[in-house]
Amino acid sequence: MKKLGFIGLGNMGMPMAHNLIKAGYEVNGFNRSKGKEKTFEEFGGKAGLEMTELVESVDVVMTCLPMPDDVERIILGENGVLEHADEGTLIIDFSTVSPSLHTRIEQAAEKNGVRYLDAPISGGTTGAEAGTLAIMVGGKNSAFEEAKEYFDVVGANVTHCGPIGQGTKVKLLNQYMVGLHTAAVGETLYLAEKSGLDHDLVYNVLSNGFGQSKIFDRHYSQFISQNKDEPGFALQLLLKDLGLAKEMAGESNVSLTAGPNVLQMFEQANEKGLGEKDMSALYQYVKQQEQ
Repeated sequence: MKKLGFIGLGNMGMPMAHNLIKAGYEVNGFNRSKGKEKTFEEFGGKAGLEMTELVESVDVVMTCLPMPDDVERIILGENGVLEHADEGTLIIDFSTVSPSLHTRIEQAAEKNGVRYLDAPISGGTTGAEAGTLAIMVGGKNSAFEEAKEYFDVVGANVTHCGPIGQGTKVKLLNQYMVGLHTAAVGETLYLAEKSGLDHDLVYNVLSNGFGQSKIFDRHYSQFISQNKDEPGFALQLLLKDLGLAKEMAGESNVSLTAGPNVLQMFEQANEKGLGEKDMSALYQYVKQQEQ
């Protein structure tokens, strides 16, 4: 059985790596915050190596990182993954970055005899813990077939979308809709409140009509109704993804109307200090704007 390395043991990466351990794989984890590595060891993982040592000791390197700069630095940077990966290594990036960055990484990887897949994920921390994530994969079919056994451990809806970057394009469409739905939830609940309607009543009625969505279910039942804003997925991360979706639209010569307005809402919410809260906290921003 091949040895796996997992870089980025955050809210999504930790449960994904844990599921791989439970499936019987030997997984060596690396995280900037060493407290996370200690937790990972308690789950049965291996830790303690420098990142370069980890890369040199495994057959498959998986990364799950928050920002595009992190991915570029960790994989392409000095003393990065590609500099230390042996020929034949498979690299799988679960992060959400730009399709163009994935193209640059694949080109650099091929020069070193390394295979590369972009495999952004959707389903939140609940899906990561349950192993039911949606995984949208871009890259060569041979690499996808090799990685399928790992994807099937951490995900329940795995789709090979085409060449490198195509998985990320599908993910950005998903995030575009998440952003629109999040804005709709925030404004709808505030409008209901100001119209004298009970939130629970509105949620229960709309959840049985065409207004129902997974985002409405998530935001209201898990966060807003409980006055909880500790992030399952931080508002600033969705802001990042909406910015990437805007770049994608520009590269495709598509002029969008709703998206830019929603992006502006997220930018302003981030400026007002809501960025590190859960993305459902856009509801708080809507309320603040009207007060």
